[in-house]
Amino acid sequence: MACFFSPNGAALYLFYFFNIKYFFSQTLFVTFVLLMKKYPFSWLSFCRVGNMFRLVGSYALSVVFKRPIGSAYPYAASFEPANYCNLSCPQCPTGRKLIEKTAQQLSYADFCYYVDALSPYLMYLNLYFQGEPFLNRHLPQMIRYARAKKVMTCVSTNAHFLTDNVVAELAQSGIDRLIICLDGATQASYEKYRVGGNFNKVVDAIKRCVDAHLPVEVQCLLLESTENEQKAVESLVRNLGVTHFYFKKAQFYDDYLLPQNEENRRYYQLEDGRLRVKKAWKNRCFRMFSSVIVDVNGNLLPCCYDKFGHYSYGNIKEQSFRAVYWGEKAMRFRKRILVDRSSIDICRNCTE
Repeated sequence: MACFFSPNGAALYLFYFFNIKYFFSQTLFVTFVLLMKKYPFSWLSFCRVGNMFRLVGSYALSVVFKRPIGSAYPYAASFEPANYCNLSCPQCPTGRKLIEKTAQQLSYADFCYYVDALSPYLMYLNLYFQGEPFLNRHLPQMIRYARAKKVMTCVSTNAHFLTDNVVAELAQSGIDRLIICLDGATQASYEKYRVGGNFNKVVDAIKRCVDAHLPVEVQCLLLESTENEQKAVESLVRNLGVTHFYFKKAQFYDDYLLPQNEENRRYYQLEDGRLRVKKAWKNRCFRMFSSVIVDVNGNLLPCCYDKFGHYSYGNIKEQSFRAVYWGEKAMRFRKRILVDRSSIDICRNCTE
């Protein structure tokens, strides 16, 4: 995955070399490596260590017995700082205005409440979901709060709001990963997917972040508009001083901008034009036990593929996290994953 050497890339290489993805996610392995590098042992606690043993054990037993077993909590989560975006990306439900919602931002008070509810066990936090996270001006403050709880933070952004002031705040926040999306080597190719975006603004933001010694990662989606520019994008990013860069196979809902080279796709295209994920579906998913999504309204979702919130477990502003996470809806959904995963529409677009 990683094109250039980096601690992150080395961790991923070891992860795949030892072939331990059968049961567990790469996020777990990378989280452990980076936590040990950044905090040595200060992030360890009885709750976290005990929870990880319960989590691994309960997942293994659940896969074997085809029903959710155990009482462990997720070690990872994604919170949604804002549910709207400045761009109109054609394969994004938010960009295509397919989701009926009012533009909202996560308040700092609610963020602290969510972190406090999960922090005895939480080790890794994504601060993005269905919108552009830096539309929320409290984001650097949120990162600082999570770091004070010894929680590793990651933000993925289109980089249009990484001004000098924001970058300076990020440099003081302790952010662990900053993923910048650069889907093209020129304005012409970039704006085919990042509709309404400014290529030069993103390039300038990357320079700014590199100069500030932020932990920048640059990601380029493999699209029809980018698959023939891979060398140009790689050369550009290398010249900007980025040490961690990778191409990512994109998620699609139709064949618009689908790569022509099948090796660059997650999907087979069937004779009727429909797309089918190449990877065979198995009746298990570590994400269902190891991580959760909390949207801007406090709804607890099973994973990032539930873009429309159709499988919400409940709302953690109305009930405790424990009550929602181990509630009837959540248990029923996990049971379905373990018995008949292919019957769930969001799983049919998943490569886990």
